[in-house]
Amino acid sequence: MRIFTLLPDSARRVLELAVGQGHSVSHETHVTVVVRLVRERQIDVLVFDPGTLAADEFTELVPALRQKSVPLLLFTTLTPHNAGRIVTAAEHGAHELVLRDAEDPAILIGHKLRSLLAPSAPAMLLNRVARRFRRFPEPLQTASLRLFGSGPLPRWVDDLARSSGFARRTVDRWMQRAGIDGASTLLDAARLARVWEPVVDGRMSTGEAAKQCGYSRTRLLVAHARRIVGVPPAEFREELTREKFAERLARKLLIP
Repeated sequence: MRIFTLLPDSARRVLELAVGQGHSVSHETHVTVVVRLVRERQIDVLVFDPGTLAADEFTELVPALRQKSVPLLLFTTLTPHNAGRIVTAAEHGAHELVLRDAEDPAILIGHKLRSLLAPSAPAMLLNRVARRFRRFPEPLQTASLRLFGSGPLPRWVDDLARSSGFARRTVDRWMQRAGIDGASTLLDAARLARVWEPVVDGRMSTGEAAKQCGYSRTRLLVAHARRIVGVPPAEFREELTREKFAERLARKLLIP
């Protein structure tokens, strides 16, 4: 695998740990070169941190965000400064997001790299809803994007509201203005999106997946799945494709 990076030194060292032997990791400092390599398909994966790019560099990188032939992985720290850039990247494609402050980022990156040819359900869902996030104030945009990283999710909606610095009612009003059916639905959809991979790709039992994805009870996961996508987790593989799963999540989340 030929991996090119636009990363600071500390992040690149984490990436090299995650990749291990047998793969080529090259660092590039010129965005123009990276865009050309992506356009000509001379690399297999691009890993970059949008927060470390100058404004003109990020604008120059946008054509690479729009293409689908070379998978892109965002490895970044989620701050109000770069939240808007993550939204832009997500609007242009189903790109994977790994946050640098997540637990065991090297393990997460290694896992993402092995599955990049098929974007994850959370990445596909974020791609479908990112345009709505652009209407949020920065603190709420940041808190909402964190739901699509690989770290732990808030247990309750009030926790999500507190992380944004806004009252619960204020958060729901912003969600409604942006065309999202409330903070509770957003948290439910983001949590359920994480279930696809362990259940379908990893063939994990519903009970194990419930525990791994933060559900307090297995029956709560089953109820959420039936309500949101119309299918219990045990039937995901037979009844849904990954694309249809993400589409149903988005349909439940977005207000027409």
